[in-house]
Parts: sequence; structure tokens; C-alpha cells
Amino acid sequence: MNPEELKQAWQSPAAHPRITIDAELVAQEVRRNQRAFTATLIGRDLREVLVGLLLIPVWLYLGVTLRLPWTWYLVVPALVWLSGYMLADLVRQKRYRPAVEASLRQRVESSLAQVQHQIHLLRSVHWWGLLPFAAAVLPFLIHIAWIDRLGGWWALVAFSLMAGTIAVILIVLYVVNQRAVRSELEPRRQELQSLLDTLQEDLPADG
Repeated sequence: MNPEELKQAWQSPAAHPRITIDAELVAQEVRRNQRAFTATLIGRDLREVLVGLLLIPVWLYLGVTLRLPWTWYLVVPALVWLSGYMLADLVRQKRYRPAVEASLRQRVESSLAQVQHQIHLLRSVHWWGLLPFAAAVLPFLIHIAWIDRLGGWWALVAFSLMAGTIAVILIVLYVVNQRAVRSELEPRRQELQSLLDTLQEDLPADG
């Protein structure tokens, strides 16, 4: 049952003065949805942290093996930052987990806060996720271009291709994250907000 159907049922004349909707059933559905959403977020964050940490030794190995310039290693702090940020955010998300004895309204409020946090996280991904990586890669590209500055047009073309490829990748990642906000998180936020508004109108203060 979606929030609109729930609201119509609660506001139906036949539903008063006695509410025929099983609040505990609705609470179970909210709990189930929140557990599934939380599991998805945890899985996503852990995968990203794992990939970031695994890239560090790979990056170091390539730098040593290929004898790349020192600017190559600037990406390592960026990977550490990204992994640390995701781990810290994973810890912060614990505050959105309601207590076992939480009421239906409290669970909906908790789910709504969790979704709003994810919306803010993805909308600001360019600050905490994409910009640090770009700031780490750009000096390397400039350094390579400086080393090969005597290569003439071929060096300029190579630099442009590498810089353009990285820029495209970062733009695609940003667009994908914003699309996820619009197509997945915003509809979920609106549904939870609608359900919360209904609860505030029709349920007692104790939920």
C-alpha cells in the first residue's frame, strides 16, 4: 500500500471513528524497507572502500615498476581520503537506525532522514569525491606534459587526450549520481514525506 492509498484509507469516512488500518503492519513494512535500503547502502559503501584500498598497492606497484614521476603518487592520498570519507559516512549513518521500540512515526522520520542524507551526499559528490581525485591527477598530467614538452604537437595531443578522458569520466560519474538522486532517492523521499504528513494528521502523538 503506497502513502496515498494509506492516506485515503485513513481519511475515508468509513475509517472513522475507528481506524481500520493495521498500524503494526505498516510499521513492519517500513522496517522491512529501511533494512533493505540500509543493506544496499552498506554494500555500496563497503565496495567503494574496498576498491579504493585495493587500488593503493596497485597504484604504488605501477609507479615503481614503470618508474613514473613523483606526481603519480599524489593519487594515493586521494584514495585514502575517499576510502576514509566513505567509512566515516558509514559510521555516521548509524544515527539513522531507530531503536527497536521506536514508533511508526519515529521509523518513518528515521527513514526520511536517511534518504535526505543520501541525497545530500550524492549532490555534493563533486566536492568530496570527484574534485580530490581530479586535483591529484591534474598535477601528474601537467608534469608529464612538461617532461615531454619537446615532443611538439604529439605531446600536446597526448596530454589533451588524457585530460579529456579523465574529464569525461568525472562528468559521467557526476551525471550518474545526480540521475540516481532524481530517479531513486527523490521519489523515495517524497513517499516518506507523504507518509509522515499522513501520520502527523491522523495518528496520535505517541505514534
